[in-house]
Amino acid sequence: MSKWTIHATAASGLEAVVKRECEKLGLGPCRVEDGHVLFSGDATAIMRANLWLSVADRVLVECGRFEATSFDALFDAVAAMPWADVLPANAAFPVQAKTVRSTLASPSDVQKITKKAIVRAMQRKYALEHFPEDGPRVPVDVTLRRDQAIVTVDTTGEGLFKRGYRQHKGGAPIKETLAAALIDLSVWTPERDFADVFCGSGTLVIEAARKAKHIAPGIDRTFLFQEWPWMDPTAFRDLRREAFGAIRTHVDGRFLGTDIDLRMVDIARKNAQDAGVDDVVRFVHRDMREVGLAESFGVLITNPPYGQRLAPEEGVATLMRDFARRFFALRTWSLYVITALRDFETLAGREATRRRKLFNGGEEATYYQFLGPDPRQFRA
Repeated sequence: MSKWTIHATAASGLEAVVKRECEKLGLGPCRVEDGHVLFSGDATAIMRANLWLSVADRVLVECGRFEATSFDALFDAVAAMPWADVLPANAAFPVQAKTVRSTLASPSDVQKITKKAIVRAMQRKYALEHFPEDGPRVPVDVTLRRDQAIVTVDTTGEGLFKRGYRQHKGGAPIKETLAAALIDLSVWTPERDFADVFCGSGTLVIEAARKAKHIAPGIDRTFLFQEWPWMDPTAFRDLRREAFGAIRTHVDGRFLGTDIDLRMVDIARKNAQDAGVDDVVRFVHRDMREVGLAESFGVLITNPPYGQRLAPEEGVATLMRDFARRFFALRTWSLYVITALRDFETLAGREATRRRKLFNGGEEATYYQFLGPDPRQFRA
């Protein structure tokens, strides 16, 4: 099959960001559907999406969709799908299922019926009674939502937030995909300075620097589809070679991360080296209250500590007031803060220009945006 319906899955609140990213990559036209961004494409599009998407969670290929209000209907529809186009005879194809407001309400039963139906289709194609499942892994997902079933296979493997560079972590690190989304939701552009004054393991700063250097998010990792016989390994090698050739060696903006924890600063530096951006980023061991930023129309994006992430002697109210006093005094910077603190604006003493509800580590959070002046207004 040369054309597929491809799904780039998106975390809640980030569907529009993933849609823009897909279309920028030439993967459109796209539509959004229940946390998925859908577009039509061939095997090359699957490869390109995995290699270049920075905010999506994973890339799925749709095998079919249909109404299913009985297990017989589910079995027949799945068994009729062209599974031999996707699964070699020795494929390992674990099945997972989810049901939402559907007549078939038991995920375990849906999973079992789907597995049996796939086996039946494979038996017809390969004339085998049993399948060893010791070959390429092709995970199958079946989701029933209001009696509408969608069957997909996962081309990614480990989630796309696994860039391959963050071998060292601290406590409660922000996911790379969320960090990329926060950057894309800001006014930052590669020629503007970037800072994070609670940098932790450095993810936000590193993701911004990789965007500035035009480093493909998936360039340092592998994907499930690379094991599949119907995916051309030469085509993917060419795409990766093209991605390496697109990396910029010079960037205009400066990238600074600071943290009060020396151990975290050391981790951030190691991560930056593994990420290929240690030549353009700077991580400094420094209390946030002692960080000085030059008036440069820069962008500060940060995920400040709160609750258990605070040092025992630190009070959240004091910390946020000190943060506001230090950085809201900057006249040309735009400030962005993601936090689960519901009274952040009260503590900071300023109302945000914009707010956006997101999820950080499974916890609902708000992305507060305090916009500074547009530097284009000051150019001659």
